[in-house]
Amino acid sequence: MEYEAKQPVYLPVQGFLQLELHLAETRPGAKVDAVVVELLRRWLATESNRNFLRKNGPALRGFQWKTLFLPEGTILRTAYGQTAGFAKVGGDHIVSDDGATLTPSQFANRHAKGRNAWRFIWLRFPGDDGWVRADNCRAREADLPLKRSNATASRSKTIWNNHAGQSNPVHASHEKGDSGLKNRARH
Repeated sequence: MEYEAKQPVYLPVQGFLQLELHLAETRPGAKVDAVVVELLRRWLATESNRNFLRKNGPALRGFQWKTLFLPEGTILRTAYGQTAGFAKVGGDHIVSDDGATLTPSQFANRHAKGRNAWRFIWLRFPGDDGWVRADNCRAREADLPLKRSNATASRSKTIWNNHAGQSNPVHASHEKGDSGLKNRARH
């Protein structure tokens, strides 16, 4: 066994006890210090991705999955039995842990057949902490244009209503029953 230098970190007793209780229920036998190190490494990786995105902007490369864009660095996860499989978007491709380039369907069906990739793949985007089911991302993405068009229509109505009460030669002429162009053409 190799020696590993350690530095003490002081945690509030209440937080430490909550973590210990949680681990006893969810991961029996797990050592608190090992879990804290694992959490710290994950947090640092996430913060590193966030800082990269803040500094460099969103990824220019990625994989286009029908209407859903997966930026470079997106992690894909699927489970079969007690085993989880992972892949990552590298460049413009989805690459599995063993280096194979796959489509989402091929990834979802590597160890089982007839699976709908939208339902069996979970995604973690660069800079995000949590996993989101691909189907939920697709539904959210499909709602965005509708929300944008509703917001635009709402703004248009507001602008129209704000200007409708003002004296505008075009609006006034419409109210009188002519196009307004005849009056301007005569002058």
